[in-house]
Amino acid sequence: MAHKHGIIGYGGMGSWHHENIRDRIPQIDVVAAYDIRPEARAAAEKNGLKAYDTLEGILGNRDVDIVTVATPNNFHKELSIAALRAGKNVVCEKPVTMNAQELIEVMAVAKECGRLFSVHQNRRWDKDFRIVKKAIEDGLVGK
Repeated sequence: MAHKHGIIGYGGMGSWHHENIRDRIPQIDVVAAYDIRPEARAAAEKNGLKAYDTLEGILGNRDVDIVTVATPNNFHKELSIAALRAGKNVVCEKPVTMNAQELIEVMAVAKECGRLFSVHQNRRWDKDFRIVKKAIEDGLVGK
C-alpha cells in the first residue's frame, strides 16, 4: 500500500520534493499540496495534485499520512506541530527550526502524538561533505 503524501509550501523546494518523491519513491504517492499563494496552488494542480488554500484543508485529508513542510523557516515549528497533532508523519525542510528549543518542542509533540518527525538533510551528497567523510574513513584526520 502506497503512503499518501502532502506538501505544505509548494514553492521551489516543495515542487522539488514532489518531483523527487514521484520519480524515486514508488511507495509514496504525492496527492496534495497547501500554499497560501494562488499561483503555487495553480502549479500544484497543473502537476496533478489536489491543492488546498487552508492548512486545515490538507491536514483534514485523512488519506494523507505524511507531509513535507517546505515553507519559510520561521513557520516550520508551528506547521510541523499542527501536522503532527493532525496525525501526520512529518518531514521538515532545513533548517528545521529557528533554534534548538523549538526543535525540542517539535520532537516532544511527535513523541506525544506517536508520529515520526524527520528533517530533510540532503547535504550528505554534496561534494565537500563526501570528501570530508572519505577523509575520516581513510583515517586522514584521526578518530
